[in-house]
Amino acid sequence: MKDELAFVLGAINDYLIAFFRGQVLVAICDGILYAIGFSLIGLPYAVLLGAVATVLTLIPYIGAAITFAAAVAIAFVQYTDWLHPLMALGVYVTVQLLEGFVIQPKILGDRVGLHPLTIIIAVITGTTLLGGLLGGILAIPLTAALRVLMFRYVWRRGPPTRRKRA
Repeated sequence: MKDELAFVLGAINDYLIAFFRGQVLVAICDGILYAIGFSLIGLPYAVLLGAVATVLTLIPYIGAAITFAAAVAIAFVQYTDWLHPLMALGVYVTVQLLEGFVIQPKILGDRVGLHPLTIIIAVITGTTLLGGLLGGILAIPLTAALRVLMFRYVWRRGPPTRRKRA
Protein backbone atom coordinates (compact mmCIF):
# COMPACT_ATOMS: atom_id res chain seq x y z
CA MET A 1 0.00 0.00 0.00
CA LYS A 2 2.84 2.36 0.84
CA ASP A 3 4.53 1.81 -2.53
CA GLU A 4 1.24 2.32 -4.36
CA LEU A 5 0.59 5.61 -2.55
CA ALA A 6 4.14 6.79 -3.25
CA PHE A 7 3.73 5.94 -6.94
CA VAL A 8 0.41 7.76 -7.30
CA LEU A 9 1.59 10.84 -5.41
CA GLY A 10 4.79 10.88 -7.47
CA ALA A 11 2.81 10.72 -10.73
CA ILE A 12 0.51 13.54 -9.60
CA ASN A 13 3.58 15.56 -8.56
CA ASP A 14 5.11 15.07 -12.02
CA TYR A 15 1.93 16.38 -13.65
CA LEU A 16 1.82 19.41 -11.34
CA ILE A 17 5.45 20.26 -12.10
CA ALA A 18 4.72 19.98 -15.83
CA PHE A 19 1.66 22.21 -15.36
CA PHE A 20 3.58 24.98 -13.62
CA ARG A 21 6.39 24.85 -16.18
CA GLY A 22 3.79 25.11 -18.92
CA GLN A 23 2.16 28.04 -17.11
CA VAL A 24 5.50 29.87 -17.13
CA LEU A 25 5.82 29.26 -20.87
CA VAL A 26 2.27 30.58 -21.42
CA ALA A 27 3.14 33.71 -19.39
CA ILE A 28 6.24 34.29 -21.55
CA CYS A 29 4.12 33.98 -24.70
CA ASP A 30 1.61 36.45 -23.26
CA GLY A 31 4.32 38.96 -22.44
CA ILE A 32 5.76 38.75 -25.93
CA LEU A 33 2.33 39.15 -27.53
CA TYR A 34 1.49 42.13 -25.31
CA ALA A 35 4.81 43.81 -26.14
CA ILE A 36 4.28 43.29 -29.88
CA GLY A 37 0.65 44.43 -29.77
CA PHE A 38 1.32 47.52 -27.69
CA SER A 39 4.28 48.40 -29.94
CA LEU A 40 2.09 48.10 -33.03
CA ILE A 41 -0.43 50.60 -31.66
CA GLY A 42 2.38 52.99 -30.69
CA LEU A 43 1.98 52.73 -26.93
CA PRO A 44 5.00 54.02 -24.99
CA TYR A 45 6.71 51.53 -22.65
CA ALA A 46 5.34 48.61 -24.71
CA VAL A 47 8.33 46.39 -24.02
CA LEU A 48 8.22 47.24 -20.31
CA LEU A 49 4.50 46.44 -20.23
CA GLY A 50 5.24 43.13 -21.96
CA ALA A 51 7.93 42.27 -19.40
CA VAL A 52 5.63 43.16 -16.51
CA ALA A 53 2.83 41.16 -18.14
CA THR A 54 5.12 38.13 -18.29
CA VAL A 55 5.53 38.21 -14.52
CA LEU A 56 1.94 39.18 -13.71
CA THR A 57 0.23 36.66 -15.97
CA LEU A 58 1.67 33.87 -13.88
CA ILE A 59 -1.37 34.74 -11.77
CA PRO A 60 -4.25 33.78 -14.08
CA TYR A 61 -6.84 36.46 -14.87
CA ILE A 62 -5.59 38.97 -12.27
CA GLY A 63 -2.23 39.54 -13.94
CA ALA A 64 -3.84 40.13 -17.32
CA ALA A 65 -6.36 42.54 -15.79
CA ILE A 66 -3.58 44.57 -14.13
CA THR A 67 -1.65 44.68 -17.41
CA PHE A 68 -4.77 45.85 -19.24
CA ALA A 69 -5.49 48.57 -16.67
CA ALA A 70 -1.91 49.86 -16.88
CA ALA A 71 -1.95 49.88 -20.70
CA VAL A 72 -5.26 51.73 -20.87
CA ALA A 73 -4.07 54.28 -18.30
CA ILE A 74 -0.84 54.90 -20.23
CA ALA A 75 -2.71 55.16 -23.52
CA PHE A 76 -5.23 57.62 -22.12
CA VAL A 77 -2.64 59.82 -20.40
CA GLN A 78 -0.25 59.81 -23.35
CA TYR A 79 -2.74 60.43 -26.15
CA THR A 80 -5.77 61.99 -24.35
CA ASP A 81 -8.20 60.44 -26.82
CA TRP A 82 -10.40 57.36 -26.83
CA LEU A 83 -8.87 55.69 -29.87
CA HIS A 84 -5.64 54.51 -28.23
CA PRO A 85 -7.30 53.09 -25.08
CA LEU A 86 -9.71 51.24 -27.39
CA MET A 87 -6.76 49.90 -29.38
CA ALA A 88 -5.16 48.78 -26.08
CA LEU A 89 -8.45 47.02 -25.33
CA GLY A 90 -8.23 45.36 -28.75
CA VAL A 91 -4.70 44.11 -28.01
CA TYR A 92 -5.85 42.80 -24.63
CA VAL A 93 -8.85 40.96 -26.11
CA THR A 94 -6.75 39.51 -28.93
CA VAL A 95 -4.04 38.23 -26.58
CA GLN A 96 -6.63 36.77 -24.20
CA LEU A 97 -8.42 34.98 -27.03
CA LEU A 98 -5.14 33.60 -28.38
CA GLU A 99 -4.11 32.50 -24.90
CA GLY A 100 -7.42 30.89 -24.03
CA PHE A 101 -8.09 29.06 -27.26
CA VAL A 102 -4.67 28.41 -28.80
CA ILE A 103 -1.61 28.94 -26.58
CA GLN A 104 -2.73 27.57 -23.23
CA PRO A 105 -4.50 24.45 -24.54
CA LYS A 106 -1.61 23.63 -26.88
CA ILE A 107 1.25 24.24 -24.44
CA LEU A 108 -0.42 22.82 -21.35
CA GLY A 109 -1.92 19.98 -23.35
CA ASP A 110 1.53 18.94 -24.56
CA ARG A 111 3.18 19.43 -21.17
CA VAL A 112 0.53 17.86 -18.95
CA GLY A 113 -0.56 15.22 -21.45
CA LEU A 114 -4.15 16.40 -21.70
CA HIS A 115 -5.94 17.05 -24.97
CA PRO A 116 -6.50 20.81 -25.62
CA LEU A 117 -10.27 20.30 -25.66
CA THR A 118 -10.00 18.58 -22.27
CA ILE A 119 -8.21 21.64 -20.89
CA ILE A 120 -10.84 24.03 -22.26
CA ILE A 121 -13.67 21.90 -20.82
CA ALA A 122 -11.78 21.58 -17.50
CA VAL A 123 -11.39 25.35 -17.17
CA ILE A 124 -15.03 25.98 -18.05
CA THR A 125 -16.18 23.29 -15.63
CA GLY A 126 -13.78 24.46 -12.93
CA THR A 127 -14.94 28.06 -13.10
CA THR A 128 -18.55 26.91 -12.99
CA LEU A 129 -18.33 24.29 -10.25
CA LEU A 130 -15.55 25.64 -8.05
CA GLY A 131 -16.49 29.27 -8.42
CA GLY A 132 -14.81 31.73 -10.74
CA LEU A 133 -11.14 32.51 -10.28
CA LEU A 134 -10.28 29.72 -7.85
CA GLY A 135 -11.91 27.15 -10.13
CA GLY A 136 -10.05 28.46 -13.16
CA ILE A 137 -6.72 28.25 -11.35
CA LEU A 138 -7.29 24.77 -9.93
CA ALA A 139 -9.04 23.19 -12.92
CA ILE A 140 -6.03 21.89 -14.85
CA PRO A 141 -4.03 20.52 -11.88
CA LEU A 142 -7.16 18.77 -10.58
CA THR A 143 -7.87 17.34 -14.02
CA ALA A 144 -4.30 16.06 -14.28
CA ALA A 145 -4.56 14.43 -10.85
CA LEU A 146 -7.89 12.88 -11.83
CA ARG A 147 -6.27 11.56 -15.03
CA VAL A 148 -3.55 9.84 -13.01
CA LEU A 149 -6.09 8.20 -10.72
CA MET A 150 -8.39 7.15 -13.55
CA PHE A 151 -5.59 5.60 -15.61
CA ARG A 152 -4.18 3.84 -12.57
CA TYR A 153 -7.37 2.40 -11.11
CA VAL A 154 -10.25 2.59 -13.59
CA TRP A 155 -8.94 2.37 -17.15
CA ARG A 156 -6.18 -0.17 -16.68
CA ARG A 157 -5.83 -2.95 -19.21
CA GLY A 158 -6.64 -6.53 -18.43
CA PRO A 159 -8.26 -7.97 -15.36
CA PRO A 160 -7.23 -6.55 -12.00
CA THR A 161 -4.54 -8.58 -10.33
CA ARG A 162 -3.57 -8.87 -6.72
CA ARG A 163 0.00 -8.62 -5.64
CA LYS A 164 1.38 -11.43 -3.57
CA ARG A 165 2.90 -10.45 -0.28
CA ALA A 166 6.55 -11.15 0.12
